[in-house]
Amino acid sequence: MTDASPAESLLRRAVVSLRGRPDALLISADGHERPDLILIDRWAGMYAIEFEPNGNTIEDRAPFVRLNRKRAELRETLGDLASSGVGAVVVLGAAKGRFLGTQTANHTALAIEDLDDPTWPDLLPARPIDEPTFQAIVDRVAPAVVFTRRGREGAADPGAIDREGFRIQLDAAPAATALGPVEDVAVITGPPGNGKTLLLAARARHLAQTHSGWNIAVVMFNRALVPYVAGLVGDPSVTVMTVGKFAHQLGFRIDFEGGVAASRELARARARGIPRVVDAVLVDEVQDMDPAWLHFLLDVVRPGRGGVVLAGDPAQSLYRESDLNDVLRGRSVVHHALVRPYRSTKPILNVASALSPSSPVVGIEWSPDGEPVDLIWASSWSGQAACIAWEIGTMVADGHRKPGDIAVLVTQRRGTLGRLRAALDAEAIPYEVIDHTNVAQFDPAAPTVKLLTVHSGKGHEFPVVVLLGLEALPVGGDAEARQRERVGFVGTTRAKDQLLISYTRQNPYLERLIALGDDIRRWTWPDDYEV
Repeated sequence: MTDASPAESLLRRAVVSLRGRPDALLISADGHERPDLILIDRWAGMYAIEFEPNGNTIEDRAPFVRLNRKRAELRETLGDLASSGVGAVVVLGAAKGRFLGTQTANHTALAIEDLDDPTWPDLLPARPIDEPTFQAIVDRVAPAVVFTRRGREGAADPGAIDREGFRIQLDAAPAATALGPVEDVAVITGPPGNGKTLLLAARARHLAQTHSGWNIAVVMFNRALVPYVAGLVGDPSVTVMTVGKFAHQLGFRIDFEGGVAASRELARARARGIPRVVDAVLVDEVQDMDPAWLHFLLDVVRPGRGGVVLAGDPAQSLYRESDLNDVLRGRSVVHHALVRPYRSTKPILNVASALSPSSPVVGIEWSPDGEPVDLIWASSWSGQAACIAWEIGTMVADGHRKPGDIAVLVTQRRGTLGRLRAALDAEAIPYEVIDHTNVAQFDPAAPTVKLLTVHSGKGHEFPVVVLLGLEALPVGGDAEARQRERVGFVGTTRAKDQLLISYTRQNPYLERLIALGDDIRRWTWPDDYEV
């Protein structure tokens, strides 16, 4: 059974019918002053849609009058973007048969059966929208997926303030996924920094606001991500935790190491009986989830509610290589591929692609311009640490950056953290080491430089990233070696605006970066520095 409202059932039906229709977006109401649905279609135009559950005739003027008031508010929101007009559609819930007819160019009635035809927008009087206007309208009327971010000061990267702005706005495809219904399972894939985590947070928040009393869970593998995602969701009624803790809360143990042990414990849990007590599950970084964990999460969801949304990027898998298709065999699955990387600059993404030629970042043309990546050679790891401390100290002293803007990511703890701590202490730079003792309380916004492994930084983002230890990564080989190779890819894509990579000896990764040309600036420590 489902407790979806009539309007939500209408949205579900309409969204399902529009799957695969390019340049079409349906947005559900985010307040009583908005129409039940807003259709934005490149070819049909923009339409306000109202649902009249008991309506069966176009002669009833009441729903059109109600909708006209809401259209006026919508036109005011759009301003000059409403020049092509906002049409009005009333869906008559009690009407039988197909299309009922059009009274005027701006007043159209449809029957529910019309929405089962994916061409139903073509039944409406056409008022095409050009691509720039389409994107501008989406940005204006889909505020439910806007996240406020603080602007950052800093002259060392002149484009940083304009690049960051004050908001991150998801594009039409993520907006539809965040706000639309999910029948069973939705899989969201895309390059690093294109809003997958923001989308999950937006969906969790939207479901919590529209379904009071629902049990909604956002689940992940990385403990360091939990406080960050919980802050994005901003709703204490939504459960945000690791998969191991989530299973334990429900009274089950599913081995957190995964593999054969987790499969055995899943079988025991199923024999005991896994209760369906969750209305919607959203999984972040799904590529890091063991199949047994995913089966458990699928088993706890009540059917006909919020479904399961799995978001991730196989190119960022650091812990295991799982076959998601095998896990989802027999399920009703909808796939959404996101293609716009919002977070990192073009030079940073070109570096990431060079480090992972088998899985290059797609959509780099959508990413913002930025400063070249700094590639710094030092004669030893102690020299690398001294150089990193000097770079950070100079950024902070000149006011270009604050300590909280900067993270130093290491590919391995051994031989790196001790050197970095000594060098930062010598420069009196405030820092904190993120490890197993404090990872659950990790606050990326704390006013300190963060020292952490790439694995702990996974899923996070920082204005400035310094990567130490790229030279220590193996090249090629078995599945474990391939996972290690991805460490460089993940580490570089944590940077939003500036990326510095230090090294002592070359390996194939460094050779690929040196060949990038204008995306790279090369330096030698301390010869090129005024120390």
